[in-house]
Amino acid sequence: MPGFVFTDDFIEQVRGANDIVEVIGQQVHLEQKGKTLWGLCPFHAEKTPSFSVSTDKQMYYCFGCHASGTVFNFVMETAKLSFPEAVRTLAARANIPLPEAVADSPAVRAKRKERQLLYRVNQWTTDYFCSQLRQATDAKAARDYLARRGLAADLVEKMRIGYAPAGWTNLVEAAESSQVPLATLVQLGLIVPRQQSGYYDCFRARVMIPIADERGRVVAFGGRVLDDALPKYLNSPESVLFDKGRLLFGLHYASPFIGKAGCAVLVEGYMDCLAAWQYGVGHVVASLGTALTMPQARLLKRYTNQVILCYDADSSGLRAALRGLDILVKAGLQVKVATLPSGKDPDDCLRQQGADYFLQEILGKAQPITEFQLSMLRREYDLDTVDGKSQFVVAAASVLARLNNEVAKTAYAQRIAREIQVPEAAVFAELTKHTRTASPARGDKLGNSRDTTSVDLAAMTEPDPVLRGFQIAEDKLLGLVLNNVTGSEELLVAWQELDVYAYPIDRELVELLKDELQKGQVLDVRRLREQVTSPELGKRLAQVVWSDSLELENAAIVASDCLGKLKQLAIRCAIADVQKRLQKEVDVAIRKQLLQDLQILIEKQKGLRH
Repeated sequence: MPGFVFTDDFIEQVRGANDIVEVIGQQVHLEQKGKTLWGLCPFHAEKTPSFSVSTDKQMYYCFGCHASGTVFNFVMETAKLSFPEAVRTLAARANIPLPEAVADSPAVRAKRKERQLLYRVNQWTTDYFCSQLRQATDAKAARDYLARRGLAADLVEKMRIGYAPAGWTNLVEAAESSQVPLATLVQLGLIVPRQQSGYYDCFRARVMIPIADERGRVVAFGGRVLDDALPKYLNSPESVLFDKGRLLFGLHYASPFIGKAGCAVLVEGYMDCLAAWQYGVGHVVASLGTALTMPQARLLKRYTNQVILCYDADSSGLRAALRGLDILVKAGLQVKVATLPSGKDPDDCLRQQGADYFLQEILGKAQPITEFQLSMLRREYDLDTVDGKSQFVVAAASVLARLNNEVAKTAYAQRIAREIQVPEAAVFAELTKHTRTASPARGDKLGNSRDTTSVDLAAMTEPDPVLRGFQIAEDKLLGLVLNNVTGSEELLVAWQELDVYAYPIDRELVELLKDELQKGQVLDVRRLREQVTSPELGKRLAQVVWSDSLELENAAIVASDCLGKLKQLAIRCAIADVQKRLQKEVDVAIRKQLLQDLQILIEKQKGLRH
């Protein structure tokens, strides 16, 4: 029912009728320990229970993988449903009828009926192609082709791979005899109307591979020719069901393997994907072409935080990998790139070298993003010439400037200097130019040029108990706000004015909570968790809810103490930043100004201690 928004009252009715312990207990064995129930986490492999469910909070939280949420989140994650789909599923479980506006809407019913017909026709077509692979008079070539590609009969059957016979009207005639609507086949791009009258098949003399969505429903087909005809691969055109930029081939099959492996391998085409599955490498999905999209990256992010790109070793494959890097990183994924031997694709490596080689020598030696980008730059420039070295250093500095880790940035710069035999100072000078361009300084509330967007607590070299003290202060403040204590909005405003966060994700959480309060909302942590789509934000919200730092008595005093603690953090970070800049700065006038700034900050720090 696209576009329909359930009312808050209806959502609360469904939530109240589905006790989270009962729903989760149907899939996870839970044991009571105090007020909390514990079990083995369904979202990651473990031997000791770290998955907790709270009857009082009606929420769950895993202390191992940090999965968290409400009964709706659990159904969404385990069944891979959208929020409206989870609401409908739990409403049906509790025998709660959907609101009349949804159930009785002719437009909604018509659209739902249309989609159901499209799915049924795709399933009928899948069955037809499978039968033709076994029965068609010219299907031997297709069976031989699949055998040559190393695909065993059981995988072919499991993946419902079939064959579209040669000839122009085989599918049309089969549909007519089975009373399948030809108009629906046209809508799905499986047959095409002739100019005068009648129809002809779109796919002819091709091995047919069903393309399914993440729930395993066939939405399209990919056809592979058996000779040298072009195009070699032909996919169904986009339809109501099929948007290739929002789909990953094989995700319905690969998702449990991705969970076990802790990462996904992204290849370019479905034959690479099928070959990997044949050899027991199950955590592989394909992008249905070289152009990876943000919706595909976000879809992948629902299943894992880590991705290995494994595209063909030719130039177009490498260019596609480079384009895909930025998209995956922007989606919040940790990315590595697996380099294939020249002229090989994943299918070749698996068939010629086997699964162990592919896992150990290709995936096991995948490079982090920066390593891969630098290796690509080395190929691009002639490092035997002065011009080549100069251009390489400029390009490499642009890559390194985007790193947040100063140690990694320095180590890479030193290595580049050694590799191309130039002074380290030259590389660092170029890196400094790009770093200033990438991260322009801005003034903060303490009168220095620190960029408080990313506070590097580790750079402060404080002992762990000190850092933990700042984090506990943030836990307490957030706990007070989530319990709607008086003056919550003012607390958040005061925190934002300090512009410092022991947990960087708290910046985003504070903004979210302030927005909710400014709308006049009473904060409901369960509703907030359901709204949050960012895994990191959801994790942080759950950590606060499960924290043992909450102090609701004397809330005003606790809040004042916590804000005072964060003021100390702000000054400590500012001092650390000035000290770091002093170590690198050589200009006498700038050093003098920095020393003056440092003295002012130290005096402020002393004032907070009294």
